[in-house]
Amino acid sequence: TMKLNAASTLLPVTWSSNSNIHPFAPASTVKGYRQMLHELERYLCTITGFHGCSLQPCSGASGEYAGLLAIRDYQKSIGEGHRNVCILPKSAHGTNPASAAMAGMQVKWIDDSRGIDLKVLKQLAEEHADDLSCLMVTYPSTHGVYEESIQEVCKIIHDNGGQVYMDGANMNAQVGLTAPAIIGADVCHLNLHKTFAIPHGGGGPGLGPICVVKHLEPFLPSHPVINVGENIKGGQISAAPWGQGGIAVIPWMYIT
Repeated sequence: TMKLNAASTLLPVTWSSNSNIHPFAPASTVKGYRQMLHELERYLCTITGFHGCSLQPCSGASGEYAGLLAIRDYQKSIGEGHRNVCILPKSAHGTNPASAAMAGMQVKWIDDSRGIDLKVLKQLAEEHADDLSCLMVTYPSTHGVYEESIQEVCKIIHDNGGQVYMDGANMNAQVGLTAPAIIGADVCHLNLHKTFAIPHGGGGPGLGPICVVKHLEPFLPSHPVINVGENIKGGQISAAPWGQGGIAVIPWMYIT
């Protein structure tokens, strides 16, 4: 989580050319704004190592929900819609089990007080091999530990038919060192109001985009009014097509 947000990254939110844009403004009148949003999506894909990105979720919890729906929709598309078990470490953020429940999943807990035990995880995954949907894992963990076996953890889930959702709350500890795609995740959300310079807390707007591997990209959030991308057919998560688009300029400025 960032504690210092440079004034240079915050300045653009005061520009009327950014702050006064209506979410449904005609595309012909907001070409530069749209370009900024798409560039930010590409930046985030590069940082995470993923193929697709949606800026629509407005918080980390909203991103979790969108990511889990993408997993469920993908599994339905390949005839595996019955998969509904989500494995969660006990140290998980409270929004993780809540998002899983909202997505219609059954939560199965695994103790990670001393790190994730691969034998226990493998046993649990094999026990639910027929109905395993995903694992939700925070990396580094909420304990502040880089799980040395994280790639093996992801492989166990994949070997048993599941997908891996990485909670990006601690993404600041990964940037420049590794990436969710490298560790083996399939989807992650990013708290841009934590890791990428948007001020955190105080009731201000948040931005929790999700990035996904190629096979999940068609199931990113869509929008019934504005076309947010070709062949995108996931359910709408927020009222506006790019969520809190007015503050997207902050992480764009920070990364640029």
